[in-house]
Amino acid sequence: MQGKVPDSCQKELFLAIQDSILELLGLEVEDIKFLSPRYSNRAKRLIFKFSVRNGFEIIIPQSYNHNWVLEAIIRNKLKIKERLTEIKKARTTLNPTSIALPATRTSWKIVYKQIDTNDSNALSETSTTLYVPQKADDPFWVPNILQQWLQRKAFDYLPRHLHEISIKLKLSYNVVKIKRQKTCWGSCSIKRNINLNRNLILMPSEVVDYVLHHELVHLKVLNHSTKFWKELEASFPNYRKSLAQLKTIENTVPSWACV
Repeated sequence: MQGKVPDSCQKELFLAIQDSILELLGLEVEDIKFLSPRYSNRAKRLIFKFSVRNGFEIIIPQSYNHNWVLEAIIRNKLKIKERLTEIKKARTTLNPTSIALPATRTSWKIVYKQIDTNDSNALSETSTTLYVPQKADDPFWVPNILQQWLQRKAFDYLPRHLHEISIKLKLSYNVVKIKRQKTCWGSCSIKRNINLNRNLILMPSEVVDYVLHHELVHLKVLNHSTKFWKELEASFPNYRKSLAQLKTIENTVPSWACV
């Protein structure tokens, strides 16, 4: 590395080696949209991160030179190409042709309509079809709209079903919230508040029932001790089967619901 590069020059410096990066990775010019440089005041080394939404991020410290960045890319060429392939594949699934909500035994086919800035951007639906506005220049326009729709569906179903199960178990909670959670399907706090992952609505009914029973039993045992699992089995005897099913399918949530 060399001395610190002024902020105003950073973008220009990266653009200057953009063609070299494409050549090193064997990419086409149109693939540059999947590469996302980001500059950090705190980073002390080059960092690679990737996601469907942000693409392959190259996090660059304030002090760097061209050769140093290119050498790091050469060393990590295989990993970078693998991640870029994953990102491109995932982005092809952002505009689904249908959606099924197994928990509610409902499904819809999707009909897209191209819009411009003067058109309505509202989704409309019938009992069998979703009419979804689409912008050709924004790959995340559709996922954003579908996630809003999914949030409403989850809010309509999950709290009501949780309430039904809580009555059956004679367990009362304080507040239930439906959230976009990334790392868990549900949680229960010491204040008897329950959070549920909105993507549960995409799971089979037996998996949803398992998660709801799991969080409700936490109202009695706020840990995962042997006592907790015995209480859960007493209220939901088939929990092991549903838990195994959840672990098998939890990584199959469609990309459009996660970006």
